[in-house]
Amino acid sequence: MRRKLAIAMLTASMLAPVWASPLQAQRRPLPVLVVPPLTALALNDLTFSSVLPGIQSTVSVHDAYHAGLFEIQGPASASVRVELVLPAALISDEGALLPISFGHADGSAEYGSHTVPFDPHAPVIAALGSDGRLFIRLGGTVLPGRPQAGGTYRATISITVYNLGS
Repeated sequence: MRRKLAIAMLTASMLAPVWASPLQAQRRPLPVLVVPPLTALALNDLTFSSVLPGIQSTVSVHDAYHAGLFEIQGPASASVRVELVLPAALISDEGALLPISFGHADGSAEYGSHTVPFDPHAPVIAALGSDGRLFIRLGGTVLPGRPQAGGTYRATISITVYNLGS
């Protein structure tokens, strides 16, 4: 048995070509793309000032003082997807509800000299300007009932921004 084992080992070592060399792993740095983070800032609240019971009040998306305004900052010229979560009503400190609605043209995405109107219920795809900024404007309409409890009403609008690249 020893003799057969020795012959088998000799045969196996003779089958390996003389020029064969052991494999060597080459280490290469993996390419990594680090994308700067996106930042969303609320610059102006959507405000309706004083409203009267039973009379709807609308704020135009183009109203510089009352329309909501968000600024998105990130890599210059990057494509982004912006999604808004909109309330169905504003709530007073006492718990009274004031219905609010957003129409198909109550959103506006602005970068550089470009303005893109959009329905704020649906995502909008836009590009950051050459300065890495995009402005989202938001208008809307409140629908006070008759009667409507007096007081200050508030709600939260959430914004989510996805970087789609350049």
